[in-house]
Amino acid sequence: IGVVSETADEVVVKAGAGIVWDDLVAYSVEMGWGGLENLSNIPGEVGASAVQNIGAYGREAKDTIEQVECIDVESLCMRIFDNAQCMYGYRSSIFKKEMKGRFIVTAVFFRLQKKPILHLEYGNLSTVLSSLKEPSLQDVRNAVIKIRSEKLPDPDFVGNAGSFFMNPIIPVGQYEKIKADYPDIPSYPAGLGQIKVPAAWLIDRCGWKGKAEGGAAVYEKQCLVLINQNHAKAQDVLSLAEKITISVENRFGITIHPEVNFID
Repeated sequence: IGVVSETADEVVVKAGAGIVWDDLVAYSVEMGWGGLENLSNIPGEVGASAVQNIGAYGREAKDTIEQVECIDVESLCMRIFDNAQCMYGYRSSIFKKEMKGRFIVTAVFFRLQKKPILHLEYGNLSTVLSSLKEPSLQDVRNAVIKIRSEKLPDPDFVGNAGSFFMNPIIPVGQYEKIKADYPDIPSYPAGLGQIKVPAAWLIDRCGWKGKAEGGAAVYEKQCLVLINQNHAKAQDVLSLAEKITISVENRFGITIHPEVNFID
């Protein structure tokens, strides 16, 4: 991890792709640089953040990524992608779609703020921090870690890939029709005329919490997570995911898509 450039207000940091993601977050918070704190405690490495556009609590990696340094596996030449060239979307990038398998990420450049603006609007983050008049970056990080540890299993002890499904984004009209039948459905704005609905809520309402398929199961504390409960095979996970997807579509008319990557 190294500083590439800085001004009175910002700092651009270069982080190697193999660095543990949460180590980078911890370092940035320790230095007082804002931008990554909401993404605390996400498993994985820095390189994956640029491919997956990881996100949590209303923030995404793309909000701070300045550039992505890669090696072209065909020419073996280095190439730098700026933020726009990465074509970031919700849990998506050019590295997951058009250029999948073409580049190896070697480093990621992040633009962080020396005078941070906290983002506490998403989920129950503001509730956890409500007792603090002026929460610090470390307070936000601690709150995120606390919330995540309470509802997400530690992959070191319970096999899982984190959030298995993406939260679907649907038209407002479709959301209003569903809300008429399910008044308690949670939602978040997702751009003009669109609403983001928590996939976990949809899965829970379909009765999947704790259900198993072979050795795979839906995590009791968070329906968005599929776990290896008893020596699960890949087919167990795929079968469970397919059944969940079908049941959500049949009940709500919403197709949920995997957030995870499948490796052949």
